[in-house]
Amino acid sequence: MPDKDITIQQIKDRLGNVKYNDWIALAKSQGLLIIYNGGGSHYTNVRDPKNPNRQDPRGLITTLTPNGCFKQANEKILKKFIKYGVSLEIIWDKLRLKR
Repeated sequence: MPDKDITIQQIKDRLGNVKYNDWIALAKSQGLLIIYNGGGSHYTNVRDPKNPNRQDPRGLITTLTPNGCFKQANEKILKKFIKYGVSLEIIWDKLRLKR
C-alpha cells in the first residue's frame, strides 16, 4: 500500500511514463465501460456504467488515444478520473507509480 497521504502533485510528477494500456487497466479495475471505436478512428471512450448511452455526453468520463498519452494529456486524464471519484490511492496503485 502506498503512503497514506498521496498528493495529486506526487502523481503528476510520475505521469510521464503512463501509457494507454495503464489507463485502460485503471478504468477496467473500477468497472467503467471501455468503448473501442473501430470505425477508422483510434480513440477509446471511458464511460460511466450508469449512463452507457454512447450518444449522451454526460456518461463520458474521458477519451483516450493510443499515441496521445504524453505528460500533459495524462494530467488532463488524471483530473477526469478524480472528478469521476476514483481515489488518489487507487490511481497510484493501478498506474503502478511506486518507485
